[in-house]
Amino acid sequence: MRSHKTSILIINTEGKRNKTFLVPTGMLLHWKRYVAVALLAVVCLITALGLTVFHKTSKIYQDEIAKADKIRSLVDVPKAQQTFQSIDESIFRINELLKSRGLVQMEVENLGGPENIEVVKINELADFYREQLDSLEKTLKNVPIGNPILSDNVLSSYGYRRNPFTGRGAEYHSGIDIKGERGAPVKTMANGKVEFAGWYGGYGKCVIVKHENKLKTLYGHLSEIAVREGDKIESGQVIGKVGNTGRSSGPHLHYEIIKNDEKVNPGDYINFHE
Repeated sequence: MRSHKTSILIINTEGKRNKTFLVPTGMLLHWKRYVAVALLAVVCLITALGLTVFHKTSKIYQDEIAKADKIRSLVDVPKAQQTFQSIDESIFRINELLKSRGLVQMEVENLGGPENIEVVKINELADFYREQLDSLEKTLKNVPIGNPILSDNVLSSYGYRRNPFTGRGAEYHSGIDIKGERGAPVKTMANGKVEFAGWYGGYGKCVIVKHENKLKTLYGHLSEIAVREGDKIESGQVIGKVGNTGRSSGPHLHYEIIKNDEKVNPGDYINFHE
C-alpha cells in the first residue's frame, strides 16, 4: 500500500521559481509526535554525553584524590618541617662561623636540587641537605680556616724573605705575620686541644693547638696567654692577645699551620675579607 503524500508549495516572493516538496501526509498530521520523538532523541544524546564526561571527570578526580592520599601517607610533614628548620639553623651557625673568621658568608636563596624531584621524596631531599650542611659545619669547626685576628694587613708572607732586623740577606719564614693592635684578641680557627702554652724561644709567648686531621696551629709573639696546656678549646675561642714578645720588630701575630708535622703556607687556609 502506497503512503499518501501531500505537496508543499514554497513561493518565492522575489519572482524566482517556486519549489514544491512532497511530504508524507501522516507526518503532517502527527508532526507534534515526530517533534517530541526528535527532542527526546536529542535529550537522550545530551544525557549520554553528559554521563560519559561525568564518569571520565570523576575518574580523574578520584585518581587525584588517591594520589594526594598517597603523598599524604608517604610524606612526614612534621619531620620535613623540623628538618628544614634544622637546615636554617645550620646555615645560620655556619654563617656565624664564617663571619667570625672574616670569610664570605653563604647566601642561600634556593638550595637547588633536581627540578623534577617527586613530592614524595621531599623527606629524602631534606635529609640530604641537612647531612651536607652538618658535614660542612663539622669541617669548619675542625679545620683552621680563616684569620685569627680579622686583619688583612700581612707584614710578612710564608717562605723566604729579607731579614727584617738587618735588612740584609734572606731567611726562611715559616708562617705569616699579621699586623694587629697590641692587646687585640687572638682566636683559634678550629676545635682542638692546647698542646703548648708558654714561652717558646724566638716566638716569645706562644700557643700551639692540636686539631683533627694531623693539623696544628701556632700563635706567636703574644702579649698574654689565655689558655693552659691540655685545655680543650672550641673554634673562635680567644687563646691570647696580640703582642710583641720574643724576636719581634713590632706588635703583630705570627701564625703558622703545621700539617703532618711539616709547616705549610697558612695563606692556603686564610681568605681575607672585611
